Amino acid sequence: MSKVQMLLSVKKQRLTAAAEEIFALFEQTIAELEEELSLSKEENERLQKLLDAVLQPQLRIHRADVQQLVVVKEEPPPDQQEREHQPRPGGPRAPPTH
Repeated sequence: MSKVQMLLSVKKQRLTAAAEEIFALFEQTIAELEEELSLSKEENERLQKLLDAVLQPQLRIHRADVQQLVVVKEEPPPDQQEREHQPRPGGPRAPPTH
């Protein structure tokens, strides 16, 4: 084998190895992008369901032991309650006597 043929053979081997490495990296990148796309689709579906629930609220109880409705009665603070039960300073007055 002449030197030229040997150099061409070595060049072909190196180019083949480089092409195989590039192809493997390409396949890996495609797999990563497909996984990311799948996760993005799942996240979009979750967010769409959340948005639908906000825009179209409906009471949905799947299991009574998991979801409970709680009614909270708000009361004014104690100092405000006291003021409501006391007469106002500018309230009705007795008419002046002459």
